[in-house]
Amino acid sequence: MSAGTQCDNCRVFGPQHAPGWFYLGQQPGEEAVPSVLSALFGRPSEPLTFCTVKCLADWAYVHAMTGEAAGTEPS
Repeated sequence: MSAGTQCDNCRVFGPQHAPGWFYLGQQPGEEAVPSVLSALFGRPSEPLTFCTVKCLADWAYVHAMTGEAAGTEPS
């Protein structure tokens, strides 16, 4: 049972759909093979949730420095 939302960075709890919080949807990887059901209904994925801009920036920084960031940088 979920009584609210938890920040994915600092683990603080807040009310469900708290105003001012950031929700980032996750895209499935390119290697995922689409199926008929996923084409019709999409792939459900829990969004990443952050309570402040600082938490979002800290999370993004750690993922960038540990090599977990996706994509390439333009030269």
